[in-house]
Amino acid sequence: MADDSPAKQLAKHIGRTIPLVHGGGDVGGVAAMRWKTEVNENANAPAFWNAYPELCHNEMQGWGQHGDVTRQVLTLVNLRHEFEHPQIARRFDVCQPMLDEGVGSVHEVWAEGEGQLAQLLDLMLYGTFVSLELAAQEGIDPGPMDALDQIKHSVTLS
Repeated sequence: MADDSPAKQLAKHIGRTIPLVHGGGDVGGVAAMRWKTEVNENANAPAFWNAYPELCHNEMQGWGQHGDVTRQVLTLVNLRHEFEHPQIARRFDVCQPMLDEGVGSVHEVWAEGEGQLAQLLDLMLYGTFVSLELAAQEGIDPGPMDALDQIKHSVTLS
């Protein structure tokens, strides 16, 4: 991938922090969940996700404490798309100041493409590229899944 690719640049910003991926509505939420699993499986790293509006009902309450710790380990990635309901877009704006206090940095990825499906796939593919770049930064081969293989093997022996 080109040195100046957006996915490579975002992976550099994330570095060895834990990505916290937020999306809005169905498109953003599905893409955020996919980003989390791609980082887990390809980069062998932890990641978390949530989606608006649900994260406003519970996750936001948890951002009142431990900012001194979470700022050191979390990078927020907001996944945005042009099909967000206006109230979802507003929630991004309202919650951002609270989240700024608890994360090291915030990055926004806007979907491209015509239609909801194209924008969903664009966000998902972007996450795949970011996860592969995170793996490459650490010299990790994203192919083998030793932990999953070990669990499967242990479960089948029981």
